[in-house]
Amino acid sequence: MSDPRFAPVYAYVHPVFWPWLWLQLWAIATHQKETGQDFLLNVTRCGFVRIKYVSDVRKPKPKNLYTYEVPTIPAWERPALGSDMPVEFAEDARPLLLSALCDALYAALADLRAAYREPAPDTS
Repeated sequence: MSDPRFAPVYAYVHPVFWPWLWLQLWAIATHQKETGQDFLLNVTRCGFVRIKYVSDVRKPKPKNLYTYEVPTIPAWERPALGSDMPVEFAEDARPLLLSALCDALYAALADLRAAYREPAPDTS
């Protein structure tokens, strides 16, 4: 077990007690991999490991947070499925909605064009 997290612990413990320390740290690391808990350890110079604090058990993550369901009818065939607009009005309203959207965007961009055509203010 050559986990770099335990290097300061081995530096603290006398080398005579390393096998005992290794056995205890191996058991703790195995338990940590199985449960996902974190531990705060207290180690003596003789290699005795005491667990001071144990974290909560982590909740397992679901495998798929979201599954995409393909719609049975493509959106471009029936646009009324994506809104509250009735199907009868969808065909008539499409050009009206697009033209209104274009007019609104053009008005917003016209304000920006006027603001950026002016020379930059002198800040010296």
